[in-house]
Amino acid sequence: MDAQIAAEMFKALSVPSRMRILMLLKSEGPLPVKSIAEGLEMTAPAVSQHLKVLRHAGLVRAERQGYWMPYEVDAEALSDSCGMLIRMCACPACDGRERGGDDARGSESETSALLRRREALLGELQRIEGELEELRGA
Repeated sequence: MDAQIAAEMFKALSVPSRMRILMLLKSEGPLPVKSIAEGLEMTAPAVSQHLKVLRHAGLVRAERQGYWMPYEVDAEALSDSCGMLIRMCACPACDGRERGGDDARGSESETSALLRRREALLGELQRIEGELEELRGA
């Protein structure tokens, strides 16, 4: 996956309202803006703006059906974003492995800082994977 595409996906996923929209679409199936707004107690214009961002990031798609424009989750795109996050977190610097000679080794405090950062990222990854599972299972 291209880094620019991944950045757009993560940016879109960084807003709680968008996560709620994705979870609703995953559990309820294709829905028009009005139904999403009612289901999440949001205004239709706010939902439309969030859907625009999600659509631009490739996380949702919509196809007009007469007067009805149902939005649905692109499960493959969500899976791709999860895979990208896992690949970014699985690096030598994140798990304490050395990358080369003496200059590549950090001090003990740098290693500790990297290990703490790794734990924080893994915690975040676990949270995201849980939300994705909810989306897939619902």
